[in-house]
Amino acid sequence: MEQQLAAGVTRIKDPGGRDALQLACGDSVAVVSLLGAQVLSWRTACGDVLWTATNAKYEAGKPVRGGVPLVFPWFGDHPSDDKRPAHGFARNLEWRLVHANPGPEVVLETSDDDSTRTLWPHAFRLRLSISVADTLRLVLTVENPGEQPFSFEEALHTYFAVGDVKTATLHGLEGVPFTETAAAPEAKWDPRQPLAFRAETDRVFQGAPEKLELRAPSLSRAVALKSRDAKSTIVWNPWPEKCARLAQMAPDDWTKFCCVETANVRANAVKLGPGEAHRMSLTLTCAKV
Repeated sequence: MEQQLAAGVTRIKDPGGRDALQLACGDSVAVVSLLGAQVLSWRTACGDVLWTATNAKYEAGKPVRGGVPLVFPWFGDHPSDDKRPAHGFARNLEWRLVHANPGPEVVLETSDDDSTRTLWPHAFRLRLSISVADTLRLVLTVENPGEQPFSFEEALHTYFAVGDVKTATLHGLEGVPFTETAAAPEAKWDPRQPLAFRAETDRVFQGAPEKLELRAPSLSRAVALKSRDAKSTIVWNPWPEKCARLAQMAPDDWTKFCCVETANVRANAVKLGPGEAHRMSLTLTCAKV
C-alpha cells in the first residue's frame, strides 16, 4: 500500500515486493530500494537514464543488477578472502529511512552490527542522501564512530542505458592515468581520445576530473556527471563472453549499457580517524541532443 511521506516522496513496493521509495518532481521520477539504498531507476523526459538487466531479480538480501548499487567497504573481490561478498556488504544491508523532505529528498542510513563485524571489524555509519529535480543527486557519507581508524573503498556503481554501447562515448577522461583490468581488453587505443567501447572494458582511472559526459547517440541524449571528493572513476562493460557468465543478464544485455562508477578505490582508498567523516557526491543531468 502506497504511503505519502512528504511532497514528492511515496513509500511503495519494488517489482519484487520489497520496501522502496519513489521520488517524483515533474518528469523526473526515481525509485529507491531500502535494501542497499539502491537507486533502482531514474526516469526523465529523456526516458530511463539508468539501465536494469533483462533478467533482474528483486530478492531479499541481494542487489539488483542495474541502477546504482553501492560499493563499501571494499571494491571488487575481497583482497584476502574470495568467499566474502564482492564489492563489500553495504548493498546487502537493510537501510533505515531517516528523513523524507519536500524537494523531494530522502536520507537513508545503515551502520555496523554483528553480521558486518564478522566481515569487517569496524564501527561505521553510512548515510545516503538522494534528491530529485531535473537532476538526480546522491551524497554518500561515511562516518567512523569508533575508537580505531580504518581505511575503506567506496563507489556509486552506476549502470547507464546507452542503447548501443558501440556508439557510446565517454568524455573527460582523456589523458587520465588508468589501469585496464579486463580479461580480453581492446588491443590498442589512443588514451588522448574520448573513451569508446570496442571490447571488454574494465578501466580504473585515478585522479579523475569532477565533470564527465556520457554520450549515447542511439538514444539522442547525453548525461553529464558531476562528482565531488571522488578521485577514482571505473568504466566497465563485460562484452559478450563475460556477459554470458553474469547473473541476471540476457545474452545481448552487454550491448545496451555501460557502467561509469564514481569512486575512491585502491591508491585512493579513504582513511578515517575516530570521529571523522567523508562525503562523496554525484549529480546526474540528462539532456536530449
